[in-house]
Amino acid sequence: MDIRHLRYFVGIADCGSLMKASERLHVAQPSLSVHINNLEVELGVKLMQRSNRGIELTPEGHDLYDRAQTLIRYYQETVATIRDRRTQPSGTVSIGIPSTSSELMAAELYRRVRDELPEVTLYMAEASTAILYEWLIDSRVDFSILFSLPETSSLEMAPLQVDEFCLVSRPDRTSPGSCIDFEELFDQTLVISCQSTTWRKILDDVAEKHGKRFYAPIETESLGAIRAIILSGEANGLLPLSCVRKDVERGTLRAQRLTNPEMRGVLALANLPSAQMTPAKRAVRDIVVDVAKQSAYNGAELFAQPTPILRVVPSKLLPAEPMPSRMVRG
Repeated sequence: MDIRHLRYFVGIADCGSLMKASERLHVAQPSLSVHINNLEVELGVKLMQRSNRGIELTPEGHDLYDRAQTLIRYYQETVATIRDRRTQPSGTVSIGIPSTSSELMAAELYRRVRDELPEVTLYMAEASTAILYEWLIDSRVDFSILFSLPETSSLEMAPLQVDEFCLVSRPDRTSPGSCIDFEELFDQTLVISCQSTTWRKILDDVAEKHGKRFYAPIETESLGAIRAIILSGEANGLLPLSCVRKDVERGTLRAQRLTNPEMRGVLALANLPSAQMTPAKRAVRDIVVDVAKQSAYNGAELFAQPTPILRVVPSKLLPAEPMPSRMVRG
C-alpha cells in the first residue's frame, strides 16, 4: 500500500463512480480498478461494491476511508512543511464567500494578502451558500465560507464567528420592542432569501414546525437587493446582524431579535480533507480565519442570552453556474 492507492480510493469514494473519479483524478478507469483490486487483495477485505446507485463502501471500506483521509492529510502537510523551509508561499488560492461576509472581509483580506503573501493571488467567488457548497464538493474552489453546516459533515471546518439573524426594518416601519416572536413574521411584508440558500432552508424548516409557510413577492440571493428594498420602506427583511451592523449603528435600520425560537448560526471556513494543503493554502486559511474573527459582530454582543445553533446541509436546488468572481491581487 502506498499513498497513491489511498488517494485513488478516497477519490473514488468521494465521486461515487469510477467514471467521475477517472475524470477528477485524470487516471483511466481500468487503471483505477486495478489499484483498488490490488488494495483489496493486500488487505484481504472487500472495500467497495457496485450497485445501481454507483459505488458503495463496505463497512471495512468506510473504516479505511476515515483513516485514509487522515493519512493523506498528514502526508500532504509533512511534504508542505518541509518545502516551506525552502520556498515562500506562491500561486493562486480560490475561496467562495457569501455576500453577507464579503463586504465585511474583502478590504482587509486584500490588505493582508498583499502585504503578507506577495507571491499569492487570492481568487474570490461570491455566491449563495448552496452554490458555494457545490463548488467546494466539486473541487472548483479550495475553500468556501459556509453557514451552519452540521458538525457531522465530512468537510474540515474552521469556525469563524457566530451570527444571529434578526428582523431588519426601517425605524419608521418597526414594531415596538427589541424582540419579535417568530409567529409574528407571518404578519409582515417580507423580502427574503431564495430557496437555494442555507438560511432560507433553516427558515422554512422552522416555519414548517409552526404549521406555516413563508411567502414573499420577491426572493433573491442578493444582499444588496434585500437591503435596498428594506431601506425603501417597501418591506422588512430577515438578515444576519453582521451584514447590517453599520446601518444599525447609524440608525438607518433597526434589528429586532427573533424569539421562539432564537436563530443563530456559525460561519465556518471549509475545505475538502482529501485536497492537498499547500503552503499558500495554509497561509490564506490562517489569514481568512484571523480576518473573520476580527470583523465578527457576534450576536452575543447585543443579545447576551445563549441560544441554540441551527444547522443544515445546503440543498442542490440550482444548476451549476459559471463562478462570478472578484480578483484580489497579492
